[in-house]
Amino acid sequence: MLIVLPFPASPKSVGRGFIRNRITEFHAMSFRSLRSISSLVAVIALVFVASRPLSADVPRPTVSLILTKASAQRSAIDTLFKCEVRLNNQTDNDLVVRSNFAFAFDGLEVVVTSIDGKMLIQQSHTVHQSPFLEPNTFYLPKGITTSTLVFPVRDFPAEVTAIKIRLVGKLPGSEYQRILSTETLEIKIQP
Repeated sequence: MLIVLPFPASPKSVGRGFIRNRITEFHAMSFRSLRSISSLVAVIALVFVASRPLSADVPRPTVSLILTKASAQRSAIDTLFKCEVRLNNQTDNDLVVRSNFAFAFDGLEVVVTSIDGKMLIQQSHTVHQSPFLEPNTFYLPKGITTSTLVFPVRDFPAEVTAIKIRLVGKLPGSEYQRILSTETLEIKIQP
């Protein structure tokens, strides 16, 4: 910041009092400027903090899906991907799931990639099932529910011997609308 102090035209008219007054005015202006700048910084900081939700306001998932174990076994016809899952219902109530298929987890899909991340398959759990005319109702109680899902996949590439696998999807017909996704596991395909 450049502050120009007005000096008289003639150097002879400059006395000690004049310079002292100018220095005092300069310090007063500097203090006012600093106070204004610090007030502005404080206001900006308050606006930034107020615009972010408090940690208690950040919604955390109330339902989580964990892939606890996975395996892949080749057969003469298909490759069977077996996934053991654990659903943790931390909502206040039992989850009611409605599906035209035979299982509460029928809204899940298996996602299989190569070790370097190339997509190999993404297949629904219901691809090998026939739907019922009327939906079935399933209750997932508060707490932990475990289950095993099997995904038969035809024509899986024979040269692939190791994969990454995870599950994604929703709980069909449920009030819980968020997409569930497990962590990815690396496994070897058994011959």
